[in-house]
Amino acid sequence: MTCVKCKGLMIREHQPAVSSSTIILRCLNCGLIIDPLIQQNRSNQMRAKAA
Repeated sequence: MTCVKCKGLMIREHQPAVSSSTIILRCLNCGLIIDPLIQQNRSNQMRAKAA
């Protein structure tokens, strides 16, 4: 996967502090983090702008 910010490599990480089953994506180059809540909020914002 590639980062939307810098086009770097995104890796999957487990975050036990958040939840035992939550997997986040983190960019090795810029450090951008995307988790399920961030993805949900971004998609909600996109839908609101389209309406």
